[in-house]
Amino acid sequence: MTIGFQKTPGTPVEITFDAELGLPNDQQQLLLIGRAASGATGVATVITISNVSDVDAATTEAETKFGSGSELAKMVIAAVNANAAEARSTFPPIKCVPLESTDTTITAACQTAVKSTKAEFIVSPFDAATDTANRSTLSDMASTMSAAARVENNQFGSMGVAANMSVADPAGLDSPDTQYLTLAWFRNAAPSITVGELAAAYAAVLAGNVSPFVPVNGYVLGGIDAPDAQSDRITVGAGLESETALGLGWTPIRVKANDDVAIVRSVTSRITTNGVVAAGAYYDVQDFQVLYFWRKTLFTRFNQTDFANAKASVDKARAIKSEAIRLAQVFEDNEMFKSVSDLAKQFTVTVNASDRHRFDVVTPVNVIPGLHVIATTVRAGTQFDSISV
Repeated sequence: MTIGFQKTPGTPVEITFDAELGLPNDQQQLLLIGRAASGATGVATVITISNVSDVDAATTEAETKFGSGSELAKMVIAAVNANAAEARSTFPPIKCVPLESTDTTITAACQTAVKSTKAEFIVSPFDAATDTANRSTLSDMASTMSAAARVENNQFGSMGVAANMSVADPAGLDSPDTQYLTLAWFRNAAPSITVGELAAAYAAVLAGNVSPFVPVNGYVLGGIDAPDAQSDRITVGAGLESETALGLGWTPIRVKANDDVAIVRSVTSRITTNGVVAAGAYYDVQDFQVLYFWRKTLFTRFNQTDFANAKASVDKARAIKSEAIRLAQVFEDNEMFKSVSDLAKQFTVTVNASDRHRFDVVTPVNVIPGLHVIATTVRAGTQFDSISV
């Protein structure tokens, strides 16, 4: 019985909650796949790391859970150190799915555990260039976790992260051409780390970059040492090695003059729109972070009390459209969308042609791209050479 049906005299008071109108939490989560020490427990299960901002505490925890010197423990330490060593303020939550020490693939059991977990970035320990089978598995997992229906599992979009250090010439890198992977290339003939550690550090920096998801050009991967050989340090600029790698959908990792190891530009491996036509937009990692955050925002808003268990009325359709436009304007205010006023005219809410219980909502958006190039022309002239006294 509720207070709405009470006949007995009294003054009942209940508490209800209005819909939350703001943006949802923009926290990005990191999931690491790696081999644990022989005999470690918890293989192919999701294990949470509690210490994600303190390298010493993370080291103790990871080595206790996965074994001292194990691949996965090293990946956890690299992920934490990538942000902690640079004194950044955002540390993404970290979860791990251990493999057996002898595993050479992302096993079926591991895939099942990963796909049931919320994670914006999924890190593979296997080489991104030489192990295309595991790279394909990683891409497939991210694609599955990014499907439209996965929002019901609190999954709003994922990317697989992997790395390579052995390819000497970036022209030798292949491209899987997909938005579901971001691959780091860091030439290093004698590395002191594994490709899994490099991928974990790179992914941690991406996951620590929250809304409005600015470019991470020049962001240092804390704890990653520069190659000893000068020849391993890639050339950066137009017509140089960084440009070749970016053109193939790889994120080049450079060494700065002070020996810091840093991201040149973080891109997905999406280089075409249909396998043929070159993609001129929407290939930066941050573009997809914005789009996935928009998906999360709409899902969160339309599951609030004022839209749950509602009638498919004209008024409710108008309310949905109005809220979508309002939220897009909030994204614009936060430098994630542009031209919302113009695009708002194209927002639509229609009854599905074959299901009268369903509204089909379309929200055209234009993600503000990252500013990566400021091209300045210096014009040398003689316009004011004349002197008149």
